[in-house]
Amino acid sequence: MKLSIRPLLLATVILLGACATPRSSAPSVPAYPWFPFEWYTAKIKGKEYKAAIFIPIKVRDLQANFAAQFDLGSDATLLYGDALKNYFATRAQLYALLDTTRRGMSDSGIRNYGTTGLPVAFGPTQVARPLFMAGYGDEVPVDSLHTKSQKLVGTIGGDFVVGKVLVIDYPQQRMCVLDSVDAYWQARTSFVTSQVRNNRMHIPLTIEQRTYWVLFDTGSSLFTLTTDEQTWRGIAQPGPPTDTLVVNSWGKPVAYYAAPAQSAVYLGTHQVPPAKAWFTRDQRHLEFMKAAEIEGLTGNALFQNDVIVLDFKRSRFGVVK
Repeated sequence: MKLSIRPLLLATVILLGACATPRSSAPSVPAYPWFPFEWYTAKIKGKEYKAAIFIPIKVRDLQANFAAQFDLGSDATLLYGDALKNYFATRAQLYALLDTTRRGMSDSGIRNYGTTGLPVAFGPTQVARPLFMAGYGDEVPVDSLHTKSQKLVGTIGGDFVVGKVLVIDYPQQRMCVLDSVDAYWQARTSFVTSQVRNNRMHIPLTIEQRTYWVLFDTGSSLFTLTTDEQTWRGIAQPGPPTDTLVVNSWGKPVAYYAAPAQSAVYLGTHQVPPAKAWFTRDQRHLEFMKAAEIEGLTGNALFQNDVIVLDFKRSRFGVVK
């Protein structure tokens, strides 16, 4: 689920044995196809937050400094129509690359179409047919199309990791996609069984011996755990909310309310950092959680000091020890 803050609309090290004999028995780190990401930071109430993850991307053969928000709360990769339209001489030229027979509507009311000629590439990965969000995004002025400034033109969703394994190395700000969990990651990772539905991963968080199934949503960077108000009252410390944030979600302001969690939060045997529990009364978000059959969402905040392994192939989520 895409959450962003206004005002912006916005080599693998090989461990070698010593030259002298006897040689070191330290194992080599395999070479992985890492690609970088960067944090978008926002200052809220005088404090700086890691508000979103951006990935540098290429769109078709367009020459520009493009980026997309990394959002595993979205089941598909998306391009923003208004952000891209000025890169084409005419509307007809752009729409010739769309499949307008494949059309839909997002839960936030944005019309989308299939595409036939707007592939998105990042690192060694490509999404051949992202969705096109008509009338969405910040228009890039004609005189800024090819400047060095970064242009946010889309969202990277969960379709690029279907049946794959995604490793996110938060400390080194990089990630990679693998066909399966190899011996290197298997030996270093503590896994819990998860659920994969509609290209999204649901993970079990345990609080006071009760398990809550929540969506792992990298588009929800600000919030450690978000749920509905009734569930929140069983997780948060008694009393009224102690904090409020209003954020932009797909072009609409949404209010969130928080208080510290009254007990430690665990993923399997791994205790996550102290968490605030958040809730919203926004009907669209509540309907999304109900339809997805989840009790809440969590994102980058609980794991931003870790390396995590999302095994979409075998439906498990792991934290590297």
